Amino acid sequence: GSEKISVSEQALKMHSSSCYLLQFETGDLGDVYKIRVSCDDVPGFEGWHLKSFCLEELHAKQELNFDCNCWLSLNKEEKELVKEFPAVNEDQKTLPVYKYVVSIHTGDRWGAETFANVYITLYGKRGDTGVRKLHTSLTKGRKFQRNKVDSFLVEAVSLSRLQKVVIGHDGEGYGAGMYLKMVTVKESQDSDKEWIFPLWNWLDTHLGLCDTVCEIVTV
Repeated sequence: GSEKISVSEQALKMHSSSCYLLQFETGDLGDVYKIRVSCDDVPGFEGWHLKSFCLEELHAKQELNFDCNCWLSLNKEEKELVKEFPAVNEDQKTLPVYKYVVSIHTGDRWGAETFANVYITLYGKRGDTGVRKLHTSLTKGRKFQRNKVDSFLVEAVSLSRLQKVVIGHDGEGYGAGMYLKMVTVKESQDSDKEWIFPLWNWLDTHLGLCDTVCEIVTV
């Protein structure tokens, strides 16, 4: 399981070379093997450089460290507002971080394309990626057009064997419905292993599934 902790702008003013101590009360988190850090894409936000993160359980005095040293920004090289980091602990193996290649196969139907914002969550034997917006395609041209394949990098701590995806869009724009053939996922751009999630249906409020979000299991 996972637990989301939100930090307001008032609680955390991000200045250069600053260290912040924040205390939260949560339920039992179990064995923490990774953290996910994200920033909201709000007007005027230029980015946040996160050097490191330390998580301490105050009662048991147990400490986990996370080496980050990255930007969360849409203006920097990686153009990402969500990052995952594996726990660094002498008592357990540090899990690898993969840049999953997520390919969206838009169908060859009239009106299959969409200009809406598309989101996806990958689920594996070892957790999930959380909701990720597919905003920077590796494929040239406008995203999610008829009979086109768009590929995106989704960086996450290893999920082990993938089991399902949840994909959807926000319905923005005229005729936002999308005809989706399938989603394919590789662990990296060099990987031969590929998971296939077939749909061959509409993500639309009036056609096909009559919904803009669906869950697809791998074949």
